[in-house]
Amino acid sequence: MFVPAAAQAATIDFLGLRNAEVVTLAGVRSVRAWAGEMQWAWLDGKPAGASSDPFYSYCVDLLNNERDPQYDVAIQSTDVLKADGMLDPTQAAAQKAVWLFDTYATAAHESNYGYLAAGLQLAIWEVLYDDGKTVKFDATAGAANRFYVTQASAQALSAAESYLVALNGTANYMTAPSALWLDVASGKGQDQITRTVPEPTTLLLLATGGIGMAVRRRKSSQA
Repeated sequence: MFVPAAAQAATIDFLGLRNAEVVTLAGVRSVRAWAGEMQWAWLDGKPAGASSDPFYSYCVDLLNNERDPQYDVAIQSTDVLKADGMLDPTQAAAQKAVWLFDTYATAAHESNYGYLAAGLQLAIWEVLYDDGKTVKFDATAGAANRFYVTQASAQALSAAESYLVALNGTANYMTAPSALWLDVASGKGQDQITRTVPEPTTLLLLATGGIGMAVRRRKSSQA
């Protein structure tokens, strides 16, 4: 797990969308936009702990628009994630978003179905900006709806709802590993979350630990 002690700065180049759909949103922001997986490249060197080029991400910043490229991106841990308009941190919004990303992003990335990534993005926005129960308009909440989808494919909506059902059926989101938060100053781009990778020293320690456990199991069986 990569948790930066201090934020690094980077420049990221937007390469385009891979799996995504156009959706229409309302609540904290009424906008017609792409929802799904975004592709990027590091322009001034890959930061420690970050995935290699190209890398993919999901938006965690509904109130700002993506720019190309995005400069002075602070590389931080999602442990301290707080984007414009997000719910109060005590509501575990960041942890829920990271759990969704960790659980479903790989399958969406490897799929040829854009609605899986679109649904994941909708679910991530829902937990960051609303109560995390549904991406549809909640008639019982009325004016308290802070985020909802007014237009999207039936498949994307179904995927988003299934992700949220799984999230709300588990408490494991509080133990989800941290992801990488690409933090951009308000009005200068759009915050993203992406994967971290263990540093070589961490991988070596993990491998050594695994070998040690194997040796102990072998000795126990021989005894």
